[in-house]
Amino acid sequence: MDLLMRNTHSLKDKRSIISRIKNQIRAKYNVAVAEIDRNDQYRQCLLGITTISNDHQIVNQTLNAVEKLVENCIEIQIVARKMEML
Repeated sequence: MDLLMRNTHSLKDKRSIISRIKNQIRAKYNVAVAEIDRNDQYRQCLLGITTISNDHQIVNQTLNAVEKLVENCIEIQIVARKMEML
């Protein structure tokens, strides 16, 4: 999930927002989440989110719910989203 941070002026601001959203995601859904790119850019973030299930519908539902949670964060704008099933 490619994200754009609104109203961030430093990496410290970005880390605070990303840390909070990652904790919310982990607390609510059974997924792994990590910042996987753009670590040195204070207005952008690339989050990797993964989950495992033998039912692809459950995976879709979970990842869509995670996306809605991120969309509801007023400090973050989703720029792009890519989903892969293996």
